[in-house]
Amino acid sequence: MNPVLRVTVLLMTFFGTYVLSVIILMILSLESAGQVLALLIALAVAFMVWPHTREMPRSALGAAGYGAAILGSIGFVAGFFGPMLLAPEANQGPLLGIFITGPAGALLGAVAGLVYGLKRRTPD
Repeated sequence: MNPVLRVTVLLMTFFGTYVLSVIILMILSLESAGQVLALLIALAVAFMVWPHTREMPRSALGAAGYGAAILGSIGFVAGFFGPMLLAPEANQGPLLGIFITGPAGALLGAVAGLVYGLKRRTPD
């Protein structure tokens, strides 16, 4: 896989995991150690993801999962942080990433990855 794409996937995975971990830890009322714990969780996930970005999965379902993870992460991060940057006065802006762009990106990525995996598998 392209090194720039590998690093992009890693960063999106790291930041998406970090934000989701912070939200979950805030819900669980672990705010004092939440930032450090969320950082450790995000680093652990990033270390687990990095070796798997070396090459694309060989199966069509693996490619669908890979596409869902990539586009879902991009959609989540864009929808979560985009409204904060573009309209900071909107108090419900991050919900866009949680409920709309994240799941939509994951669904679109799964379909695109499945099509890619099936197309790559069949001989031309």
